[in-house]
Amino acid sequence: MDMLTPVEASRLAARHWGIEGEARALPSYADQNFRIRADGDGYVLKVAHPSWSAAEIELENLAMMELARREPSLGCPRVQFASNGEHLLALPIEGQACLVRMLSYVPGTTYAEAINSLQPHQCRVLHRSLGQAVGRLTRGLQDFRHPAAERAHDWNLMSLPRLLDEVPHVEDAAFRDIVREHATRFCAALPAWRATLPVSVLHNDANDLNVIVDDDGAGGKRVSAVIDFGDMCTSFRLADLAIACTYAMQHESDPVACAQAIVGGYLAEQPLQRSELEQLHAFILARLCHSILMATRSHREQPDNPFVLVSQQGVRGLLRQLADVAPDAIVRPYLESSHD
Repeated sequence: MDMLTPVEASRLAARHWGIEGEARALPSYADQNFRIRADGDGYVLKVAHPSWSAAEIELENLAMMELARREPSLGCPRVQFASNGEHLLALPIEGQACLVRMLSYVPGTTYAEAINSLQPHQCRVLHRSLGQAVGRLTRGLQDFRHPAAERAHDWNLMSLPRLLDEVPHVEDAAFRDIVREHATRFCAALPAWRATLPVSVLHNDANDLNVIVDDDGAGGKRVSAVIDFGDMCTSFRLADLAIACTYAMQHESDPVACAQAIVGGYLAEQPLQRSELEQLHAFILARLCHSILMATRSHREQPDNPFVLVSQQGVRGLLRQLADVAPDAIVRPYLESSHD
């Protein structure tokens, strides 16, 4: 979707938000995003893909506003109000009404870019800060509700049963058995978990490209923000912690120690029930299976697209590794002391 030029983006920013500055296109999967260099770190003008509804974009904006009020230290993007007082505008672009908004630009580097340049003790600090950031994310959204969060979302772990038909298409037979075992076990437990585990509105995508890090003042890095709220949904409260662990662990030779540090940081900000902690391992395995089955489906639908499977090596390697790990290995240090 390339409906807007940088020059036109600059004009929109000035006309509707009173923000003057040069616009530069940013990479985006489906939307059009432009960084506006103005005061401070600048802003990002976002033009939503036509497939997004106003309710879905409103969900993101209101969630970011809630976090700005309740967890300002988290550093998430700040929603900018237009000159008419609205946070979301429907503007005509190339003869089509498009949903347009303005967010603050979040400086820093991604977790994926930063982690491989750190020493082991610096990694442990970063892992703990990741857990703290995701704990604040959970805490800040605990009372947040929005109808659009109830949408059926492909990346909601509650939707994993819809992907079980993809298991036979996983090519390696031995690996297919691992995926089948853990995906079906998770799906079988879903009815009981729906009745007992806390449910809330989630960010649902704290992966290593959506976590932003900055200098910690001691030569290392700390998590300063979480961005990209496009996968928000209502699901198990535990899922955001599981997702953060899933992506961070792929960078480590000792993924269990990595996850333990993340969990420790998370629990310092947001307690969980013992019953949630006891299922963290299963949730991490389920997220890995979810990623594998989504990629398998995409590869069947787009067999000539090499990018569909580009991130799967780390996902598959971690699933193989964790399949042989004791279910309580990650959370054992916390089961008696740090939960509700």
